[in-house]
Amino acid sequence: MAAEPLTELEAAIGTIMDRLHTYALIEDQGFYLSFKVFKILVNHELPHILKDVGSLDEKMKSLDVNQDSKLNFNECWRLMGELAKPMWEEKVLEVLKK
Repeated sequence: MAAEPLTELEAAIGTIMDRLHTYALIEDQGFYLSFKVFKILVNHELPHILKDVGSLDEKMKSLDVNQDSKLNFNECWRLMGELAKPMWEEKVLEVLKK
C-alpha cells in the first residue's frame, strides 16, 4: 500500500478486514469463519445492527455459496453488506423526509 495516509473509508475497510481475521483465528480457520464464529463476531461487533436483521442463520446459509458451513472473505463481505442494508435504508428514508 501507498505511504500516504489512508482515507476514512480505506481505514474502515482495513478495520473490517482486521476484525474478520481476528475472529477467524479463534478456531484457527485461516481465512474462513465458521458460522459459529461469525455469530460471535456479529453479536460482539454489530449488536445494534443485529437487532434489525431477520434470521442470521438463514442469511448465512443463503450466502454460503459452496455450502461448506464456513464463510470465506467474499461470503463474509456479502453478508456484512446484507447486515448493513437496514442502515442504508434508514439513511435513504432520512434523505427522502428532507
